[in-house]
Amino acid sequence: MTSLSDLSTRPTIRDLMRSTGVTETGSPSSLLKTARRVAEHRILWGEKVEFDPAWRRYVRLHRDLSLEVWLICWGFGQDTLLHDHGGSSGAFAVVEGELLEDFGSVTSSKLTTRRHHTGGGASFGPRYLHNLVAADATPAVSIHVYSPPLSSMNFYCLVRDGLYHLRCIPTESPEPDTADLVEEAAVRGTSA
Repeated sequence: MTSLSDLSTRPTIRDLMRSTGVTETGSPSSLLKTARRVAEHRILWGEKVEFDPAWRRYVRLHRDLSLEVWLICWGFGQDTLLHDHGGSSGAFAVVEGELLEDFGSVTSSKLTTRRHHTGGGASFGPRYLHNLVAADATPAVSIHVYSPPLSSMNFYCLVRDGLYHLRCIPTESPEPDTADLVEEAAVRGTSA
């Protein structure tokens, strides 16, 4: 295992993974460990933090064949729609602020809500679905890791009969264009 003191002043994400002994890049626990290690090294992402009142800002920090790492900056009220990660496992670590999460499984219509404060986070497998929102007036910053790298995301809404699959969207980012899905989800939710 490589010691971080053996590395240059600016480690790479691969260096961080090696220094913590992460070798199984696809397991949820190793993805959370990677997200937290990247979060601890602000030199890798700090100058990329930027907030926009209209939408979340996201920047890919790393991608290889087995995983990808993203920085996401959240303004008050900015959220994702209820989604899964198209078969990828993942994890996120909150670096600043806090995120509110509704989460569950694609096999159940029950969602649970939890709040992730600075230093918190979660890991998940390929059947996990969730919605994240910056529900605090303080902007939030989070690090997200996916394995394998995202190729699609499925979006859902809850209706009276349970979970309704809106659409699968091919994507190479954690932020595909979902503008038309908000209206579709509202229509499905009121017609149920």
